[in-house]
Amino acid sequence: MMSLGSLVFATPWVLAALVTLPAIWWLLRVTPPAPRRLRFPAIRLLRDLVAPEQTPDRTPWWLLLLRLVLAALVIIALARPLLNPVAGLPGSGPVLLVVDNGWAAARDWPARRQAMAETIDRAERQDRPVVLLATAPAAPGEPPRPTGLLRPAEARGLADALLPQPWPTDHAATLTGLRDLRFTSSAYAVWLSDGLHDAAVPALAQRLQQFGGAEIRLPAPASTAHLLRPPESAGADLVARLRRVAGAPEQHVWVRAVAGDGRLLAREEAVFAAGATGAEARFTLPAGMRNEAARLDIEGESTAGAVALLDERWRRRPVGVVTGDGGDPAQPLLSDLHYVTRALEPFAELRHGSLISLIDGGAAVVLAPDAGTPTPDDLAAVERWIAGGGVLVRFAGPLLAANPDPLVPVPLRSGDRVLSGTLSWTEPMPLAPFEAGSPFAGLAVPDDLRIRRQVLAEPSLALAERTWARLTDGTPLVTAERRGQGWLVLIHVTAGPEWSNLPLSGLFVDMLRRLVALSAGVPA
Repeated sequence: MMSLGSLVFATPWVLAALVTLPAIWWLLRVTPPAPRRLRFPAIRLLRDLVAPEQTPDRTPWWLLLLRLVLAALVIIALARPLLNPVAGLPGSGPVLLVVDNGWAAARDWPARRQAMAETIDRAERQDRPVVLLATAPAAPGEPPRPTGLLRPAEARGLADALLPQPWPTDHAATLTGLRDLRFTSSAYAVWLSDGLHDAAVPALAQRLQQFGGAEIRLPAPASTAHLLRPPESAGADLVARLRRVAGAPEQHVWVRAVAGDGRLLAREEAVFAAGATGAEARFTLPAGMRNEAARLDIEGESTAGAVALLDERWRRRPVGVVTGDGGDPAQPLLSDLHYVTRALEPFAELRHGSLISLIDGGAAVVLAPDAGTPTPDDLAAVERWIAGGGVLVRFAGPLLAANPDPLVPVPLRSGDRVLSGTLSWTEPMPLAPFEAGSPFAGLAVPDDLRIRRQVLAEPSLALAERTWARLTDGTPLVTAERRGQGWLVLIHVTAGPEWSNLPLSGLFVDMLRRLVALSAGVPA
């Protein structure tokens, strides 16, 4: 390598070809140009006329100078001149290039690729081998492994083919892969970090330093990737939560709600205060538009962490609540409708009305507290609605206990079972853990939950498979039957605290949310 001030030649031996310029000048000078042929007309009077332009026997000096300059420029270009080149890497041994290529590196991947090329070029000018190590696993369960000693040209090809992965980096596995790496001489490590910190980062930096020297390049705080967390339902609003690294300046980020077909439904701004690590974007959408949203993403970022997919958990299904005898408005805590409404109001679009009006209005789920026996016409309409994908959730009560009707998943005994009182020999019964095949599987049963009264199902061969929840003595508490594309569900206690303290527990909310999710879908 030879330098002339700020100009450096990577292959200076090519400049030796400049000594051939005199020979090129001599050849161009002694070689006359090709003669010109002029065709004279066949008229005798024009034979003695002299041509206005005559061809010289030597190359003009300006053309000769231009050709010499072009030849010199070609020679200088082959010498690979560099203006104000970056200084070489410290040391003289191999260069270990560690690259974070997890999801967070995708935002500034072109700049990261340029940094890799620059590091490899510096190693090539010093004639040093390169070891390349990507910290993101190439496949799940496969730890990152360093390459062997590569020529800079080979390392450049691998670096050009390297792409960011949609999962995080694994610095702990990278540290494990470096423990068996040995060099015959001291090496110099260059770590292109994505700016994210975990417990293995200090140990990895210390291990790189032990090779002989290390250089860690961190992205600017303003250019680090943002993470879009799963959203939260806040009543009718959908709240998107964003995270970033600490120490960054104030930033304004736009979050988009996108439909399944790519349509933009809404666009909201999230503002990061200076030094803050979290921000929120609140979407206030009509129920129909919210149910169409398939994903949230950060505008202008294509990383896997900038996208949050939406499923049934974030959709507000139209849920109908059958209103009958609402009780005393001055004492809402004595009304069954109060507990059903409070349990589902933050998660669903509630509608109130008669059973038929709710079905005709497009409700996906209908909850019916204890009411009278439906008419034959109403019964036929409800059966058609359930077969088309609707979910009817009924609650037991004194009316259903006294007059069982056919709109139940299992036959019922007339009357009800009292588990507490002055004339009862039994105590209130707790709820048994949910079985694996139940939609309520995984929900925790409160220790203080007690059932004081219930309606009983007639024993049958299908009773066991239609039971989703039972008391500790085995009697069903929730039964269900699949009818067509929908479900008919019966909860064998009231929707209020008259027969149990289930409506007063958080389990009641979780059970109703699981039942609402059973519906076939949301109408457009």
